[in-house]
Amino acid sequence: MINFVLTLIKFSFSGAIGVAINFLITFILKEKLSCNKYFSNSFALTIALIINFLCNKYWTYSKFNTIICTEVLRFVFVIIISIIMNHLIVYYLTKTKKIKFYFSKIIAVFLVFIWNFCMHTLFTFRE
Repeated sequence: MINFVLTLIKFSFSGAIGVAINFLITFILKEKLSCNKYFSNSFALTIALIINFLCNKYWTYSKFNTIICTEVLRFVFVIIISIIMNHLIVYYLTKTKKIKFYFSKIIAVFLVFIWNFCMHTLFTFRE
């Protein structure tokens, strides 16, 4: 149980770094460079997830002597589903529920976080 909690804390901290990067890049692209909000969202999410891979592989799950190719392929699979989920949630909330874009993005990040923790623990970085 202690290991699970420690893993969750590390994953959460790595995720917080990713969320900060995600929102910062989205803000810069959308607000400062006038890029499309969905492009900005996708690009920022992708960069954040790459950084999360490195943080989680080496810090959260301490996977130093593993076959990185397998982990990258698993991670990419999870990323693809994460991006789709993120877009669907943001789109649904902004278009049908009329929730503001950034609040929709916060909700999406939280829901995708749960998905990511489960998949990375049980699939990407499994023992």
